[in-house]
Amino acid sequence: MNKIILAIEKADKAIAAKNLPQTQLAELSKSLDMALDEYCCFQTLKSNAVGGQLTLDEANTIYGYLGNIPEHFNRQPLAVKWTLTEVFRVLLGNRIKK
Repeated sequence: MNKIILAIEKADKAIAAKNLPQTQLAELSKSLDMALDEYCCFQTLKSNAVGGQLTLDEANTIYGYLGNIPEHFNRQPLAVKWTLTEVFRVLLGNRIKK
């Protein structure tokens, strides 16, 4: 079971249930855009989490959505950006705790 895919599906349903105007959804999506330094940090944290917090399948799913440049991630649907930003937050929080 891929937790990332399940979380994206759950986020998509939650976003749809809010029935927000497209302008507000676009603003929220833009606020989740990732800069190069964040992108690089997330890629590293994701790779280091394999075998512990993430399965290889989940890490590959994340990589697919991140792509090889931040702009690839920034073009993703809101549910993907929301979910992966939360994953990034958790991984970064765990790194800080160590």
